Amino acid sequence: MSAPETSAAVASVIPRSLIRADAATMHFDRYPQYEAGMRWVDEWVTQPHPDLGRPGAVCPQLAPAIRAQTVWLVALTVAGYTPAHAVGAGTVLMEVFDDLAAGPDRSSTALLGFFPELPDEHAATLIDGGHRELRTAFVERGLMLGEFHARSTVGGVHNRALRVMRCPAPMFAVRVMTPHDVVFADQPALTPAERVAFLRACERHIGARLNPTTRADLGARLQTAHEALPGRR
Repeated sequence: MSAPETSAAVASVIPRSLIRADAATMHFDRYPQYEAGMRWVDEWVTQPHPDLGRPGAVCPQLAPAIRAQTVWLVALTVAGYTPAHAVGAGTVLMEVFDDLAAGPDRSSTALLGFFPELPDEHAATLIDGGHRELRTAFVERGLMLGEFHARSTVGGVHNRALRVMRCPAPMFAVRVMTPHDVVFADQPALTPAERVAFLRACERHIGARLNPTTRADLGARLQTAHEALPGRR
């Protein structure tokens, strides 16, 4: 399967870089970031951690997706390292993901987007800044965007001190929203408007799949978020 490329200078897919995770070892020489990323997945993401604050793997969805052969890796080039350049990369990743996940495996598909030419000192600006700019657009489409780099300070939902997003290779991860993601939609770092947008997206995309207790909790969270909007007091 070929990936779309953009003619704009903002971001583009590196030709022939889109591969399935189970074939990644054949490309480690060309993309050391793939090797670092997959080792991190094996040793961290798919494993439990005593400080996580809940049972199970750090990401309980990724190991089953790897076994189902629905995890993909792709490498991107960007013209600069600002959040605006990351927005271009995010747009490309959305297009690639929608192409890959057009069939019945959409719910288990994951796309890991790497940046081989990204200097370490610019990783936080591109990845964290880009995530702030992109996250609302992704959730509006029923997608989750994860932001990862070696100096990430993002903590876990159940343990803020655990730096769950630290990956040796800077990347974005894209997957479909699941009922578990309600916990990510109402975080203290979000603005009231973002909280409303995120919670509404959860209601629209996964509301019918929630159990009654979680659906009621989502409704209560949305009401609280509405009340916190500027001008509502």
